[in-house]
Amino acid sequence: MAIKNLLIDLGGVLYNIDVEGTLAAFTALQAPGAPKIDFTKQAQHHWFDELDRGTLSADGFLMGLQEEFQIEAELPQLRQIWQDLLVGLYPHREAQVAQLATRYRIALLSNTNGAHRDHYIDECRAMFGHMDHVFYSFEMGMRKPDAEIFETALNRAGWQAAETLFLDDSRANIAAAAALGLHTRLISAPEVFDAVVAECMG
Repeated sequence: MAIKNLLIDLGGVLYNIDVEGTLAAFTALQAPGAPKIDFTKQAQHHWFDELDRGTLSADGFLMGLQEEFQIEAELPQLRQIWQDLLVGLYPHREAQVAQLATRYRIALLSNTNGAHRDHYIDECRAMFGHMDHVFYSFEMGMRKPDAEIFETALNRAGWQAAETLFLDDSRANIAAAAALGLHTRLISAPEVFDAVVAECMG
């Protein structure tokens, strides 16, 4: 069945994020002997999951991290570290999404939170304008790789899984989407997305 729809992740695909740098900044502020903070593209501590689902405020999330992982810093410093996760749009992404929109229906599906959305929304507004739908995990009350977020996004968009290509930088998210019948491509590096665009427009 031909691909008609593109379901695209934001961070690590369209927008550059510094997961390693953010983890290193938090870790550098931990007390000696403090527990390891789990925060990678493949797995993360439940505090991060709850923030993605919108069940925690950004400050509630940061205070939870501060207490559980013995981070010796005040809230303003933690807010800055968390905001510094967001680097900026990868080059040419707006133009690429605009090009794809001439042939496909496009939706964003992002694990994100309100504080980060407020930070990147102006930079991404023009790109989002080429999309048919923008789905944020914190507004949906669910997150990838849970099956329900894919099912909900497809249902709201009125799309069929077999006609949809999902692009993400997380192997766990890719596996979950594939199990539901979506076509998938792992965006393991920025240039992989460039190659997918060329294939889709070829």
